[in-house]
Amino acid sequence: MKKTLHSSFFLAAALLSAAVAAQPSSAQQRYQQEMAACKSAQASQSRADCQREAGAALAEAKRGALVTDPAAYERNAHERCMALPAPERYECIARMRMPASGSVAGGGLLRELVTPENPPEKALEKPIK
Repeated sequence: MKKTLHSSFFLAAALLSAAVAAQPSSAQQRYQQEMAACKSAQASQSRADCQREAGAALAEAKRGALVTDPAAYERNAHERCMALPAPERYECIARMRMPASGSVAGGGLLRELVTPENPPEKALEKPIK
């Protein structure tokens, strides 16, 4: 009885493993969708570039290095801002918190931060002619 139970467990595990391996992963599914978009001219770049990017994203996903977590993007933006000198650093962090306009397909995302500055006191002392 014990040997039969052990054999049944092993067979069930093998079948489950084969079933999981037969299903494409979410990364593989995304790759197939991206390749279809490349072939249908929905991409904003050349077909060769599109296919190369899709392949690179699949490779990164298989390595576990492809990050799609919004919190990871925020951490990355904050780390890039931290490399700047103090005044620019604070403006960079504030700018990254602002909503973006534009699109990646259109050439890039734009963020704008308007920081009012007071004129130097000496400039206020001079009469306007």
